[in-house]
Amino acid sequence: MIHIDDRGSLFSFRAVIIENQALRVVVLPELGGRIWSIVYKPRDRELLWHNPDIPPQKAPFGAAFDNAWCGGWEEMLPTAAPGTINGRQYPDHGEIWCLPWDSMVERRDNRALLTLRCRTPNSEVEVEKHIILSDDEPAFDVEYSLKNSTSSDLPFLFALHPAFSVSPSCRLDMPPMTVDLDPTYLGTLTDSETPFQWPNVRRRDQFVDLSTVFPPSSEEVLFLYGHDFPEGWFAITDIADRISWGLRFPAEFFRSCWVFASYGGWQNYHTLHVEPSTSHPQQIEDAIQLGRAPVLAPHGWLKTRVRFQIQEGLSRVNGLRPRGEFVE
Repeated sequence: MIHIDDRGSLFSFRAVIIENQALRVVVLPELGGRIWSIVYKPRDRELLWHNPDIPPQKAPFGAAFDNAWCGGWEEMLPTAAPGTINGRQYPDHGEIWCLPWDSMVERRDNRALLTLRCRTPNSEVEVEKHIILSDDEPAFDVEYSLKNSTSSDLPFLFALHPAFSVSPSCRLDMPPMTVDLDPTYLGTLTDSETPFQWPNVRRRDQFVDLSTVFPPSSEEVLFLYGHDFPEGWFAITDIADRISWGLRFPAEFFRSCWVFASYGGWQNYHTLHVEPSTSHPQQIEDAIQLGRAPVLAPHGWLKTRVRFQIQEGLSRVNGLRPRGEFVE
């Protein structure tokens, strides 16, 4: 049975809760429309990472992202790193993560539909996000719509930015792909040979399997750009608990998938981000120059849809089918 609660609050901000027998999803519309929590109810397992040092809080437009980064799942548009598009400056991690979003939740037959909307102040993009939860499965869909309200072409970057709670008993599975590093942020892979094929990187004359989640004592920091994958998906599996969660996304829209992992190496945090993105690198000027940045035509729009899925009983994942079923 679907349960909807849009009258609650969390950290003094409005919270919208949608849940079924398997999942509880909490969204904070005022704070970038972020998905704050995804709990797998049969295990009482929180899947998203929350910053132990920074609680959810309003940030002024243009703020440095790391100073207000509380965790959860937000999005980046039209930039990731601060950058310039059509002669105009855009802030760190883009415009939408710190905006308040309008929201409306409704029940449609056996589904909960949460609709969130905002309009970016600089690029003038109308953004819609629909979170759709049915009452009979441990999964939900997120549909995104981007509309250019101006009479000019807009090159852009759009990326999902979920932070996951992981432990050293977890692994990250992804399809075969080529991996590059950002030369401006090599993390602890400064001695690695690139590009390389996921998941094995050559370091100090030996291969290291990056699908393994390292312990906090490793003090590793990874920032990777995956691309040229045959299908768009990733899955995290807690091998000890035999539970897997992951996302399927259209590879023709999200042509890159970034991985940021701090295994004790950045601010002592232990968290894993897997970020489907329309392009790479994070510097939008370079993506435009390389011909990788998609373009929103004047008054044009783009739409895409992703599916988040959970399944028990696996020790690794070799793929996600179109409806989100895991392939062992």
